[in-house]
Amino acid sequence: MCWSWGLGVESTAAITRLLLDPGFRPPQLRADLSNLIVMVAQTGDEWRSTCDLAAEHILPLLAERRIRLVEVARAGPAEADGIIILQDTRTPVRLHPDADEHGFYALSTEHRANGILPTLGGSRSCSAKAKGFPLDRWRATHLGHTPYLHAVGFNADETSRVARDSSVTMGGQRTAIYPLVEAGWTRAKCQGYLYGLFGAWWPKSCCRQCCFVSVPSWSEQLDRFHTAPAEAFKHVVDEYVTLALNPRSGLFGPGKSLTDRLHRGGADQVLALAEAELERCEWAVYRVRRCYSRPANAWRAVETVHRGDRAATALYLARLAEHLHLPLQQDGTHTRVWLTEPSTTYPRLEGFFTAAPAVVSDKRRPGFETRWHGHADHRLQALEDSACELQR
Repeated sequence: MCWSWGLGVESTAAITRLLLDPGFRPPQLRADLSNLIVMVAQTGDEWRSTCDLAAEHILPLLAERRIRLVEVARAGPAEADGIIILQDTRTPVRLHPDADEHGFYALSTEHRANGILPTLGGSRSCSAKAKGFPLDRWRATHLGHTPYLHAVGFNADETSRVARDSSVTMGGQRTAIYPLVEAGWTRAKCQGYLYGLFGAWWPKSCCRQCCFVSVPSWSEQLDRFHTAPAEAFKHVVDEYVTLALNPRSGLFGPGKSLTDRLHRGGADQVLALAEAELERCEWAVYRVRRCYSRPANAWRAVETVHRGDRAATALYLARLAEHLHLPLQQDGTHTRVWLTEPSTTYPRLEGFFTAAPAVVSDKRRPGFETRWHGHADHRLQALEDSACELQR
């Protein structure tokens, strides 16, 4: 049996009760726990405090009972890069959340190179990519075609998630069970159970740059930014870059940025560290273009046209605006030279130059130029030609 441990409240409560209460165990485990595999996937962005809490309270329970713990992560941005097995042991003493220290590929590294953040829309593809893929790859490699039970820690209020997950059978190999749902345990019940055992208020497991943080749970996340600023400031910088490339892309939705929440929450230390990083890092001037076929459906191209420090890239933008006889447009702390004009019709183009830390890789979808030039008018083409003259 494989038991998914996401390190959060529900999955931790389920595993703890499984270990301490034989009556809670599925029939297949009541006589023998030797076939149980507890599985953890690291994203590279989990709060270290969560992993430390797990190491203090849960890993000793696993080690005492010789439960097999498998901890995995992605090896690179593509599935072809495979996974890294951080540990496969029956005597665990620690977890490994730090991607740089342990040589795996963090979700934020991928987002940083693409100049994006997780988004509220869609199907939580970040979780599927950073957690689902390495776990599925390990099971496919190590279990082969053997049928297995898969215990998932959804709580009794998450029936919609259960309905979606239960339909995933891996060709009939996987049978999912939901022990907390069967026991009628809610999130509050799980939190109270863990507090009663360990005297610790178990936190929400999430990446430091997670957008799925509800207003009620924001105070918990804010406390983490206060207590671990050195761990989190790079994600403030990441949002700065993302907003430079797309002013509508605040972490919590358009106009709802992480930075604004941190300002309101008085997280001055993490904001100061982020500002210091903005001052000392290398910067780039990016040419950003989007072709929209309909709302929220765009092909994007990003190209680095100049590098330097923060002051040098600001000067380059000023020279570019003067050269093109266009205004420098200021949006908060971001400066842009817009080549396109606002439009509400589709298809439409969006093009501008902006400056931000030099972390985004050049990227252009195949066929982009054909689509772009198929819609660009003479005015836009003349501006682009003139901008290219300055670059030369």
